[in-house]
Amino acid sequence: MIEKVRHIGPALYVQGGISSVLVSYKKLFNLPEEYFIASYNGSFAKSLPILLLVCMKLLFCPEKGVAYYQIHTSFNGSFLRKFLISLCLRIRGKKYTTHIHGSRFKEFCSKAPAPLKFCIRSYFLHSQTVICITPDMQEFMDAFVGKGKCSFVVIPNPCQTIAEKPVDLSTHQQPVKIVFSGRYGHRKGVYDLIKAFSQAEFKTPVEMFLFGDGEVEKVRSEATASSCGDKIHVSGWLTHAEYLNRLVEFDLLALPSYAETFGMSLVEAMGLGIPVVSTFSGGVPYVVENGKDGFLVEAGDVSALSKKLEELVENQSLRIQMGQTAWNSCVTKFAGNVVLDLLEDCYQKLDGSNV
Repeated sequence: MIEKVRHIGPALYVQGGISSVLVSYKKLFNLPEEYFIASYNGSFAKSLPILLLVCMKLLFCPEKGVAYYQIHTSFNGSFLRKFLISLCLRIRGKKYTTHIHGSRFKEFCSKAPAPLKFCIRSYFLHSQTVICITPDMQEFMDAFVGKGKCSFVVIPNPCQTIAEKPVDLSTHQQPVKIVFSGRYGHRKGVYDLIKAFSQAEFKTPVEMFLFGDGEVEKVRSEATASSCGDKIHVSGWLTHAEYLNRLVEFDLLALPSYAETFGMSLVEAMGLGIPVVSTFSGGVPYVVENGKDGFLVEAGDVSALSKKLEELVENQSLRIQMGQTAWNSCVTKFAGNVVLDLLEDCYQKLDGSNV
């Protein structure tokens, strides 16, 4: 069935979470590029002609042999583009599924004015099924749209970088290396991480490496002003390939986010056998099993975060154990074949119910 589905979202080269998922789909499921319909190229204004062209094609010359359009949706402009596209599909009587991305989608729905809430509900009510990355998003959307009014399925994002075997953390030399990757700002908890690292009473030599975009200079200033400024290394954004090449050097990843739908950086680290420290925010508890794959703390609890960093830094055998468990979890839940089977099952059931 996957060959009868077309994916609508940003261009594959656009930096961002949805694009990375689509790139994973293309690679892991061996899909040709023409199966991906781009409605956004990274610029709101420059994307308008592209969006118009997509709408015209769907209205007047939709592709033959396509059973479903899987619309990958986030908040704000992403939703408005996809809502317009869904209207075109409805006019032509074409079936679509909606796939929710974006850590702020719940907030977007909750704070939307009444007319926009009507559009959001209409968008999902006309969807053949709503694909959620984690169960907590399904629970939220079921309540938002109306209990039992929509069909839902939970399908996690695939990870295309799961290693054949976990990295051997026992071969890593001191200092212990902590890594953070994400957009610099309050939401990802990077300032909490700097405070927690500075407060921790490490007995083992340790250094922390931060990679990201956004508030780079502010993060660099906070790190320099901390009591451990010489042990915190702040860098700009790396290409995905560069980051993954370096990721195997690290002993643990920290992502103390305040809002996280899925946390692909967590899965990427776990898929290499690297334990993680994160928070109970959003869908993270469905990705990371607290005390097994790593540790979870409440978002904003700097003291608890500091203690968990200490615990993993000071205990190499625990890092190795958790890293192995994290790798096993990724293979079981986030490998490409696992996610493909879930998608195939989803569309087979839809196809059967629509006969």
